[in-house]
Amino acid sequence: MEKKTRQTTSKESPRNWLREVRALRTITHQHPNLDEVEPIAPPKVIHGSNAADEVAWRVRVAAAWAWRLIVITVAVAGITWGISKVTVAFIPIALALLLTLLLEPVHFQLQKWHVNKTLSAAISLILGLGLLTLAIWLAVSQLAHGIPALVKKAGGGFDKLIAWLSDGPLALQQTEIDKYVGEFTSQLAGLLERYSSSIASSAWSVTSSVVSVFAMILIALFCLFFFLKDGRQIWVWLMRMLPVSFREPVHEAGIRGWITLKGYIKAQAMVACVDAVFISIGAGVLGAGSMTIPLAMLIFLGSFIPIVGAFTTGTIAVLVILLDQGLIKALIMLGVILAVQQIEGNVLQPLLMSSAVSLHPLAVLLSITVGTYFAGIMGALLAVPIVAFINTVMLYLTGHDTMPRLAGKHDRIGGPPGTIHAQIKASYERPEEILTKEALAKAAADKEEQAAVASAAAEAARSEAVEARKKADAAAGASESVGAARAANGEGSAEAGAKESPAETPGKPE
Repeated sequence: MEKKTRQTTSKESPRNWLREVRALRTITHQHPNLDEVEPIAPPKVIHGSNAADEVAWRVRVAAAWAWRLIVITVAVAGITWGISKVTVAFIPIALALLLTLLLEPVHFQLQKWHVNKTLSAAISLILGLGLLTLAIWLAVSQLAHGIPALVKKAGGGFDKLIAWLSDGPLALQQTEIDKYVGEFTSQLAGLLERYSSSIASSAWSVTSSVVSVFAMILIALFCLFFFLKDGRQIWVWLMRMLPVSFREPVHEAGIRGWITLKGYIKAQAMVACVDAVFISIGAGVLGAGSMTIPLAMLIFLGSFIPIVGAFTTGTIAVLVILLDQGLIKALIMLGVILAVQQIEGNVLQPLLMSSAVSLHPLAVLLSITVGTYFAGIMGALLAVPIVAFINTVMLYLTGHDTMPRLAGKHDRIGGPPGTIHAQIKASYERPEEILTKEALAKAAADKEEQAAVASAAAEAARSEAVEARKKADAAAGASESVGAARAANGEGSAEAGAKESPAETPGKPE
């Protein structure tokens, strides 16, 4: 009976479920008859004392975010526009800062050897400039020396192409080939004639650009010398311009940003070295010959532009191999470059850059793109270190210290923690005050030295007196011992004489 009841219930349960669904759907889709409603009084509305109270909270939040984002966007756009207008000054300063990071170890080492600060800065500048000039001269001279042979081989390749057009599957007649070559030459001449004014203006712009580049190089060298010589004083002067409450956090953020730039330069130099070595090895194996060393130097210098630098300069190696060894080896050279880029992006960049610069590859690529748009090659070179510096500084100012070990390190760059106010106070002192303090400090040191010498002399005299007293006491003790011994010997002889005297005395009766 129970089994039959269960079966009946199990059969009816789907039907009951279906009825419930239909009833729920009917209730949900049931609409009131608006024509049959009764009139009622309007609801009471309580208005606030302020009009802003009538605006919904979400709208107020959206409006607050909107105008703040607009202000931030306008500020960033204004700063970017201003920098683009003073590129001739901004780029040399940024470039001089990066070169300061490279030459700073040499400058500090010379100062440890007691070389004057000005002379040390000059020696570091001349040494760094000499090495860079030598590397560029070797690369360019070797490339220029090998270009005629490449052009000759390219001409031979063109002749082979013409022969293939006539003897190959196309089977073109020599007259047709000459006709096509003549048409191409005439069209090229027409283009040159048509755009001669544009070419002339471009040449003028190139000439002016060369002058601007030369001016920027001079400004960069001038700034580099003074950054090496007086970099600490310049930074303290900048801190003096800030409000007192901002000096300590900005100083600490600046120290961390500077160390970030130093780590970036070191890591990028290692990456550039690896790119240059492996790509030049591939080029040498494929037959680059005497062009291998200049290609390695160009790739090393170009690799300081992340992601795209090594690939861009590596295309020169592909072109050299293409003209010298043919298409197959050029494709192999391209494969070598792509493989090295994969190693750089997947191994070197995460291992070396993660500890130096906390930037996502997308941020790096966008930075290079924006920098190239505003300042060309120099913008591409400087974009990533500038973004890395800003990232570290903003993280510290918002409460995230990426280098907590610096909080207790006293031999760091920028001075021990908590001394920026003392450094600013010392920077206000005049040279004569500094000389007076140095003279007073030297006089005090001399006085202390004289007092120490006098104290040492007095101590030596006291020690000599004590030694003399000890010797005198020892001598006195020795003389007393001798006297006592003599006295003892005298008493003994007297007693012996007293014992012998009765027998020897004459006239005494026995």
